[in-house]
Amino acid sequence: MSEYTIKPYNESFIEKQVEIGTFFAQKWIAYGQSSVEQVKEAYSRDTFDPETRLYCFKGDEMVGYIGANIVDVEEEKIKRAQTRLAFVLPGHEGAFDLLFDQLLSVLKEKGVDEIETPQTSLNDNYYELAEKLGFSKTRTVTEIFYCDTSKIQPYESDYSTVDYNHETDVEQIKKQLGETYPNLAGDNLDNYVNRIAENENLLGYKVIKKDEEILAYGAASSTQNEGFAQISLLIGKSSKLKKPIISDLLFKIKDAGFKQVVVFLNPETPVEKEEAEDFMAAGFEKSASIDILTKKL
Repeated sequence: MSEYTIKPYNESFIEKQVEIGTFFAQKWIAYGQSSVEQVKEAYSRDTFDPETRLYCFKGDEMVGYIGANIVDVEEEKIKRAQTRLAFVLPGHEGAFDLLFDQLLSVLKEKGVDEIETPQTSLNDNYYELAEKLGFSKTRTVTEIFYCDTSKIQPYESDYSTVDYNHETDVEQIKKQLGETYPNLAGDNLDNYVNRIAENENLLGYKVIKKDEEILAYGAASSTQNEGFAQISLLIGKSSKLKKPIISDLLFKIKDAGFKQVVVFLNPETPVEKEEAEDFMAAGFEKSASIDILTKKL
């Protein structure tokens, strides 16, 4: 008889779920954990299916959990589930397979045809764990670039940067972001712009202007992993304009005491594919990727 018990979703589990997720977020640069309030808000939506959240206990202690989101893929006429696989605390690795097996049973009952998981070689042994479970790579969705701030050099430019002013700059920022990323619109665009400006972990938000027109801008923040900062936003009308933004942000990050910086870019997005060259020119190196691995059910 197993020493572990699998329990279905209960709202009272959320706080411990976030605590476990935070443990992983603090040591993985490719994962971020939402707050208790954010998780509760997400789980209050009509699209949330509590049957796709499972929790593993040893006695009265929660030691791990797993979740999935089910999507109807109309063009392929299939149901696809997405999961990060199980998060289990050290010393309870035996709960990993138990949670996954139980999740598969739930998904099969719901008519799911395939399950996919995003994984990177930077997140402990999870890539290998996924492959052992029968997943195989289908595509790369993110390339991860790394920079050591001890090696950065000043970038000489004719353009000077100023700090972002939310009151005067927000409308131009939204317009340019919407033009660069057409899928980012409406409330999603507003929330994204506000979230960056109001981020309590913001280290720098720099803008280049000419006659009050914003030509380029970018933002950097600390991450849940204490050793890393991240450049999370970069928009500009040309590489010549983006490079001084990158340089200023790197020195802001260095001055804040961070030695390591990461950037996540989508190789399938033309603008981010071009930006990869700008970041590498500033001293970044490609370190890994986030791949989608898929398993047929």
